[in-house]
Amino acid sequence: MVNGNSVKLQIGEESTFATAVDATEQIKISSESLKAVYNKVDEGLATGGRGAGRKQTMGIGVGGAFSTLLRPDMGLLLKLLCGVEGDVVDNADGSYKHTFTAIGTGLNDSLPSASIRVDRVVSAFVYNGCKVNQISFSAAAGDYVKSDVTIAGRTETTGTLTSGLSPSARKAFRFAGGKCYKDSVEIADITSMTVDYNNNLDSQTQTTGTGDYYAEPECGTREISVSLEMLYSASVETIREAVYKTDDTFSISLNFESDEEIADGVPYSLVISIPCCQCSEADANMGGLETLKQSLTINAVDNLSDELITFELTNDKATVY
Repeated sequence: MVNGNSVKLQIGEESTFATAVDATEQIKISSESLKAVYNKVDEGLATGGRGAGRKQTMGIGVGGAFSTLLRPDMGLLLKLLCGVEGDVVDNADGSYKHTFTAIGTGLNDSLPSASIRVDRVVSAFVYNGCKVNQISFSAAAGDYVKSDVTIAGRTETTGTLTSGLSPSARKAFRFAGGKCYKDSVEIADITSMTVDYNNNLDSQTQTTGTGDYYAEPECGTREISVSLEMLYSASVETIREAVYKTDDTFSISLNFESDEEIADGVPYSLVISIPCCQCSEADANMGGLETLKQSLTINAVDNLSDELITFELTNDKATVY
């Protein structure tokens, strides 16, 4: 038998789509479901016998997901999610600020791809041409910031892990180190928060030129939402009145700071900023005898002038690798 604690996952950014590269990071995971997906189709015709006919493979791809914790040195995942990394700011205190924004929709705009290596002890597999379709960042009271990463890829092959890599030694971000701001004013008494970023990859396009495989996945309309749960109070009701009962736009920022420091007074940090969004749901109903809470669902809106979303990661690494 193989214990799940023995499974290892590594990732590296590809320079050419679906061409395997060595991994540059090893990530600790809590689960993974990466696999080859074979679309097997039968003829749908009568066999003249007692059962259905044989099936044949019509398309081959890779799908699945993995779950991990968000750490200050995991900028590669943010680059794979967003597609654009700005110039790195080299601060005098030894910290580096990495900025990631959503890639455009031009003919030459394409998300970077990665090779993901998974060692399940019995055998190790390499998944090539992997693009991040979706990441959900979630944090609740008394817990870490969790990251659920959904992948669309091209091929599965057997292989080996890249030698010399080890998981990050940095502490994961925690809910206790998080704050949320609406129009630069802190929203207090939040009990949980989630950011969902969906690239809506078109990963099922097959042409006469792709053969058994699918064309390189490309982004569709980006769907980005923030879900907040907070203790119900007069100030929270004021927010509901201001953002849900109107069509007004506003900004949201989620800030996470680690209890580890790069230098004195300079913590590892992540700031997620959405400059233009609207509230689509707001509920504060009684569901039992526990403390009454209000939930808000907030959606990013493209105003065609600001960035759709910005991730600012401050750590001690000059590159995302």
